[in-house]
Amino acid sequence: MSILTISNNDNLDIHFEESYITYSNSNSRPSKSLIVPEMYTLFKSIKDPLILSDSLFLECINYVFRSIIKINENVYLLDQESYKIVNFTDKKFKTINENLNDKYINYIIITNDLFTYPKIQYFYILANYFESVDIIMSQIMSYTLIICKKRIKNLNIEIKNNYIKDFNVKVDENIIKCIKTNNTTFLENYINVNKKISNMCSSLSNVSNLNREIYTINKYYKAFINKECNIDCNCKPNFIFYSDILNCYICENCLVLTRLPLIF
Repeated sequence: MSILTISNNDNLDIHFEESYITYSNSNSRPSKSLIVPEMYTLFKSIKDPLILSDSLFLECINYVFRSIIKINENVYLLDQESYKIVNFTDKKFKTINENLNDKYINYIIITNDLFTYPKIQYFYILANYFESVDIIMSQIMSYTLIICKKRIKNLNIEIKNNYIKDFNVKVDENIIKCIKTNNTTFLENYINVNKKISNMCSSLSNVSNLNREIYTINKYYKAFINKECNIDCNCKPNFIFYSDILNCYICENCLVLTRLPLIF
């Protein structure tokens, strides 16, 4: 998990004009500055990817907000401030820009990945229009929230096409390095986990163990996200097993993880 903050108070030198934009007729390709190409190819070749959690939104907002109240599907009250939720993909630049110009001043943009450079450029440019822009990356899956706090002026960016090849803005190198590190860690872990699952599925005797692991790991992530903890557990031997997916021992009851074998 990484949290990057781009603040309007940091004297950012972001020079941008609409005439700089280079348009395209299709989605941008993943950028070598943000991913390792060979790892991305392996990632895309996985036919039945493992989904470890369906609560990624809650996971990410828990990192930065204490009070979370859901008003409806599109609006949350976070630390007493209203935030509009907006979904974004690489083919919706024009749409997203229009959605950030309504009656709300705080927004949370949901995107599945940070693999393309134009997307990073756009989020970087947003720091010109908000007091701060936080990039929150999940520890569990490829999932990111862009938290735009307190719009200070309307987005006067005229985007003519949903497909953009380049905003022609140079993003701070430290931001690029951090995002690439996070992407590389996710891709490496994801590829390794799915490789382990494939190996386990090749043996019928391991399928039941696999189901047990996936069920328990999902319970673990749910408890982690919801900040639940079972402290009244003696971790009895029949509750503990070694998880090949997590590379550690896990107690099915309290969901405690440990690298060392427990001695009874």
